[in-house]
Amino acid sequence: MSIHASYKKIFLLGFIITTLVAIPFSVYIAQKRQQITTKATAATILSFDPTQQSIKVGDTLSLNIYLDPGSGTSGNQVSFVKLSISYDASKFTTTSNSLTANPESSNKLTTIIDDPKYESGKASISLSIGADPTNAVKTKTKIAILQLKATAATSPTDPNITFNPAPNTQVLSITSTDQTNENVLSTTIPAKITVTSVAISPTATPTRIPIPISGTITPSPQVSSSAPICLSLEANATSTAVLSPITFTVSGNATNGTISKISLNFGDSTEDIEIKGEKGSSASGQITHIYKTAGIYTVYAILTDSNNNLSTQQNSCTKIITINPTNIDISPQPSISVQPLPCTDPNACGDGKTMFSLGALGIIITIIGGVLLLL
Repeated sequence: MSIHASYKKIFLLGFIITTLVAIPFSVYIAQKRQQITTKATAATILSFDPTQQSIKVGDTLSLNIYLDPGSGTSGNQVSFVKLSISYDASKFTTTSNSLTANPESSNKLTTIIDDPKYESGKASISLSIGADPTNAVKTKTKIAILQLKATAATSPTDPNITFNPAPNTQVLSITSTDQTNENVLSTTIPAKITVTSVAISPTATPTRIPIPISGTITPSPQVSSSAPICLSLEANATSTAVLSPITFTVSGNATNGTISKISLNFGDSTEDIEIKGEKGSSASGQITHIYKTAGIYTVYAILTDSNNNLSTQQNSCTKIITINPTNIDISPQPSISVQPLPCTDPNACGDGKTMFSLGALGIIITIIGGVLLLL
C-alpha cells in the first residue's frame, strides 16, 4: 500500500468523523435558535382594585382582581390563570367563599380547575376558559373577587395583600408563539389596606333636668365628628414612558379639625405629604413620582386630619396611570436584519450570540472536512 493511499484513508476518516460531529451539532444549534424566535412575550398584568382602601375592624374587605393581557402584537391570549394571594393572617381571615371567579358574563375564565384553597395567610384558585379557544381573554377583564374579614387594626407602610411570585401565580396563553406551560405573567400590582379600630362610645344615662317656672331650656350643642373629604387628584400625565417624572396634585377639605397628611399610593410604592391647614378649611399638596417599571398603575389619595380620621376611597381621587417601556431609537440603519423576538428567560433560551458563534464554528468544521476529502 502506497503512502499516498494511506493519506487518502486518513483524510477520508477525518472527513467522516467531522461530518458525524458537525451535522448533529448544527441541528442542535438550529433548534436553539428556533426556541429564541418562538419565545412568547410576557405582557400580562394582574392587579387588585382598589389598590388602597381604609376599613374598620369587623368590616368585610372586597377586592376585585383584574387581568390585563396587554395589547397589540405583544398582547397575550389568556386561557388559564392560577391565582396565589398572600395576606396578613393576624389582620385578616377568610371564609368559605373568600376567593371566587367573577360571575359576570364579561369574564370567560369561569371553569374552576382547582377549587379555592385557604391556608394561614394564603388563598389560591385556578381558573380556565374551558375547551373553547375563542373564549381566550384578550382585553382587561375582572376575573375574580377576593373577600376578607378584618380582625385587627393596622396601618401598613407597605402593601399587605399581594400576589405570590411565579410559579405560584401563573398565566398561560394560546397565541401562536406561546409554549406549553410558559408563564406570560409580566407584572403584579398589590393592595395596601388600612384597618382602623372601631370607637365604641358608652351609652350615656339620661339626666332629669328640672323645668323652671319661667324661661326656656336651650339644648346643648352636639359636636359631630366627620372625616376629611378628598376632592380631587390631578396628574400632569396619565400615559408616559418609564423613568419620566409625573407630578400629582391633591386637594381636600377638613370638616372637623385640620388636614395633617395626604397619603398617596402610586401602585408600586406609597409616600406621605405633610400638610398644615387651618381648621375646617381646604388644603392641597403636590408630589412628583417616577415609575421604574412599565405597567398599568392605579393611584389613590387618602387624607388624614388632626383627629386621625381618614377619608374614604373616592373616584375623584383616583387615577389610572399607564407606563410604557422606554422609547427605542428607530432611526435608519445602514442595513436591515431580522432580529429574533426577545427572550425573557436566559436559562431556557440561552445566549443567542454564543449559539450563533457555535453554529458558525460547526459550518467551518464542515468546510474543513470537505477540503480534506478533496485533498
